[in-house]
Amino acid sequence: MNPLLKKSVLFVGDSLCEGYCERETEYADRMGYAGRIMVKNEMTGLNRSLGGASMGNCRGENLVYKQLVDMTGNSYEYLILEGGANDAWDSAPVGEMTQGFEGPFDRDSFAGGLEVTFAYAKKHFPMAKLGFIVTYQMPSAQIGRLSDMSEYFAMSKEICDKWGIPYLDLYFDEKFNREVLKSETNEFLPDFIHPNSAGYELLAPVIEDWMKTI
Repeated sequence: MNPLLKKSVLFVGDSLCEGYCERETEYADRMGYAGRIMVKNEMTGLNRSLGGASMGNCRGENLVYKQLVDMTGNSYEYLILEGGANDAWDSAPVGEMTQGFEGPFDRDSFAGGLEVTFAYAKKHFPMAKLGFIVTYQMPSAQIGRLSDMSEYFAMSKEICDKWGIPYLDLYFDEKFNREVLKSETNEFLPDFIHPNSAGYELLAPVIEDWMKTI
């Protein structure tokens, strides 16, 4: 039995989830991995992700958190979150995980922004199965801290564990990065950051299989 079949889903995140490279192509009806997963599993819902979005406040009002706020009042069976690359792009502070669940959270840091986002998701989307995608490596990217985001994503895994949110760890999966996505090259990441259509074809089934386990 397919647990995703005909279920509702909301994706939030940055350009990696948005799939912006396919906006004007024949793939526009199934942009990125989110669109592919939705089409294949006959899911309803929305990919709300927006290019440039960050977890912390480094990008101003373009926050993954705000994507959730804008969708408040809607109900989804799955809520998939992604983000952090733009925080690394801007070399934003990683920050620290808080001890409790009430805050205050340092929204100027990646960790604080992620915790604020998780807290909001749990409160306002209580019926959704939550999941966080720890994005892949970008070792050849020459912007900010993109070439080594290990500190950001080690922290994201700790925060996911704290909040009880399942995650897909693509970043620390060396085999996936080296042998599948070939993230050191531009074969599937033309600018060494964003996937092309072939890259999304590789990412979609991995993320889909993980979503089925949430």
